[in-house]
Amino acid sequence: MLTVDPATRDFVDLTDGKRTGLAHLPGLDGLRGLAVVVVLAFHAGYERMVGGYLGVSTFFTLSGFLITSLLLLESRRTGTVALRSFWGRRFRRLMPASLALLAGVVLLFGPLVATADQRATMKGDVLSSLFDVANWHFILSGSSYADLFTSPSPVLHFWSLAIEEQFYLVFPLILVGLWAVTKGRRGLLAAGLGALALASFLEPFVFSMSDDRIYFGTDTRAVELLLGAMLAVALSSERFRRRLAMRYHWRSTVIVAGVVAFVVQAWWWWQLPQSTSWLYQGGFALYAVLSCAVITATALPSGPLRAVMSVGALRWLGARSYGIYLIHWPIFLAVRQTWPDLDRTVSTVIAVSVTMGLAMLSYRFLERPVRAGRWPAKGRAIPAAALSMALVAAAVLFVPLPVKDGERTVDFNEALASYKQLGKRPSSTTTTVPTAVPVPGIAFYGDSTALLAAMGFGPWGEKSGKARFVDGEPVLGCGVSRFSAIQANQLLIPTASCRDWPNRWATKLQATMPDVVILMSSVWEVADSRIPGSKKFEPIGTPAVDAFVKSEFLAAVDVLSSKGAMVVLPTAPVQGSWAADGKTEGAKRQALPERTLRLNQILAEVAAERPDTVRLVDFAGWLGDRSQDRNLRQDGIHIKGAEFEQVSAEWFGPAVINAWEEWWRRYREPLTTTTTTAAPATTKPAGRSASGR
Repeated sequence: MLTVDPATRDFVDLTDGKRTGLAHLPGLDGLRGLAVVVVLAFHAGYERMVGGYLGVSTFFTLSGFLITSLLLLESRRTGTVALRSFWGRRFRRLMPASLALLAGVVLLFGPLVATADQRATMKGDVLSSLFDVANWHFILSGSSYADLFTSPSPVLHFWSLAIEEQFYLVFPLILVGLWAVTKGRRGLLAAGLGALALASFLEPFVFSMSDDRIYFGTDTRAVELLLGAMLAVALSSERFRRRLAMRYHWRSTVIVAGVVAFVVQAWWWWQLPQSTSWLYQGGFALYAVLSCAVITATALPSGPLRAVMSVGALRWLGARSYGIYLIHWPIFLAVRQTWPDLDRTVSTVIAVSVTMGLAMLSYRFLERPVRAGRWPAKGRAIPAAALSMALVAAAVLFVPLPVKDGERTVDFNEALASYKQLGKRPSSTTTTVPTAVPVPGIAFYGDSTALLAAMGFGPWGEKSGKARFVDGEPVLGCGVSRFSAIQANQLLIPTASCRDWPNRWATKLQATMPDVVILMSSVWEVADSRIPGSKKFEPIGTPAVDAFVKSEFLAAVDVLSSKGAMVVLPTAPVQGSWAADGKTEGAKRQALPERTLRLNQILAEVAAERPDTVRLVDFAGWLGDRSQDRNLRQDGIHIKGAEFEQVSAEWFGPAVINAWEEWWRRYREPLTTTTTTAAPATTKPAGRSASGR
C-alpha cells in the first residue's frame, strides 16, 4: 500500500479494478461548475464573455473522459461492459430532469410567455429534444432567414444534450468493439479512437459545410468527446498515473501545461466571438486539446488548478450543473420576454436566482432519488419512463397554445414566391397625351423590407393604374452597407453575393430599365457593425460608421440612377418596441429608435447631395405612431404585403407618384419626344441631367 496522502492515493487508484466506480476527484466537479458559469455568463449577454459558448466544449471533453474511464474500468474489472446497465444509468441520470423541463416549456412557457414565432416552432423543437435529435432538427430548420427576426427557441440549448446522448448511445458499442479487436491493449485502443477523432476533425475540410452544420453536427463535434476518451485511455494506466502523481518533473510539467491551457481558454471565453472562422476549421478540436491539459492538471492531487477547482462553491455548482444548464435558458428567455425593458444586470440576477432555486429542487427531489434508484421502484423504471415520454409528447401534440389577437408571423418563403409572380402579371397599356406625365415603371431594391413593400405596392399600382411593376432586386438578408460583420440577433458575415450589389444591380437595371427605383434598406444599417478595416463593432451614430453608411448609399443611388431612373429613399419607421423581445443584447441595441432616426438623417443628406436623381419621401413621419401597431408590423420591423397595399393606397403610393411627376417635369419633360408609352416597354431615359448624376 502506498504511504501517501489520500488525494494522491485517489488519483493513483483512479481506475483500480477493485472499485465499482471511479475514485472521486473533486477538482473535476469544480471544472463542471466553472463551465456552467461561463455558459450562463454568455447567455446573459455580457460583452466580455463573448466566448462563453466554449463552456459547452469543456462539457463535451470532460464527458468523453469520464464515460470512457467508467467503461474501461468495467471492461478491466469484468472483461465486458453491461451495455443495458450502462444505458439505464445514463437514462436515470439525464432523462428525468429533461422530461420535467420539456413539460414545463410546453405547459408554462408556451401559453404564458412564448412569442408567436416561438409557438409556431415549438412542436418540432420540443419533440426533437424529447427524442435527442435536437441538434439535427436545428441544422435542418435553422437556415431560415426568418430566424434572424424571431425569438430563439426555449429548447435551443438541447442541441448539446442531444450530441451527448447520441454519443452515450453509440460510443459504448464502438469501444466494446475496439476492446475486442485490440484485446484491451492501450496503444491500439488509443490509435483506434485517434483515427475516429481524426476523421471527425477532417470532415469540415473534406466536405463543404456551413458553420451551423459544423457547430451543431454530432459527427463534427465528436472530436471533442473523442479526445477526452483518448485522455481516459492514457490515464487508465496505473503506471502512468503513478509517475504523474509522484515524479516531480512529470507532475510540474503537467501542472504548467494545464495552467497555460487554462489561461488560453479563459482568454478565449473573454474575447473569442462565435463567428471566428478558424473555430470551424479545427478550432474546436484545439480547444478540446487544451481541455485535456486542464482536466489532467485538475485531476492531479496537487497544483493550482486542483486547488481552484476544489473550491466548495464551484463543486456545489458542478454537482448541479446538469440541472442548471437545463433550466437556465428558458428562464433567461422568460425574464427577458416578460420584462423586456428591465436592466440587464437586474434581469440576469432574477434569471440566475430562479434557475438556482429550481435546479436545487430538481437535484434534491428528482435527479438524486431517480439516480439512486429510490423511485421508480425496481422493475418499473422502463414503464415509468415510457409513460413520462408519452405524456410529454401528448402535451406537445394536443395541448393548444393560445394565439394573441393580431399575432402573425412573416412567411418569407411565401413572400419570395409571391414576389416572383408579380413580375409575370401582364401590365396594362397606358396612352398619354403630349407632355403628360407617363405612368412610371417602378422597381424595388434593398432588403426584406423592400421585398414585402413591393408585395403591397405592386398590386396597388396595378389596381390604381398609377404605376407599373418592374422587377427589381430585394434580397433577404442583404443591406446596402457592405460591413465586414454585423452583430444582430446573431453574428452575421455578409456573403460575397450580398456585397456584389453594384454588379448585380447594374445587370438587372440594364435588362428592366425602370423609371423609378425605390431603395429600402434599414434593418442591417442600424445593427452593431464592423466596417472594413476596423477590428471593433460600432453603431450608426459613430462618425466612422456614419461616413461609411453615407458613402455606401451614395454609391447605391449612383448605380440605381445610372440608366436614367429616379431613386426614391423612404425614411424608415423606428422598430416596434417589442421587436427585440427575448432576443440578444445585440438585437436590442439594433432596435433602438435613435439608430433608425440617425439613418433617416443620413438618407436626407444623401438626397440633398444628389438633387438631380434622388427624392426623399418621409414614410416614417407619415406613419408616426402607427409604427408601434402590432397589427401592422407583427415582428416590429416588416409590414406585410396586404398591409403595405393599404399603406400604399393611403399615402405611400401617391407620395411616390407625386415625387415622380415633379421630377419628370423638371428633368424629363423638356427632353421628351415620345407621346405614347406601351406595355410592356418602359419609359426610356431621354438623357442624363447636366450634372451627370
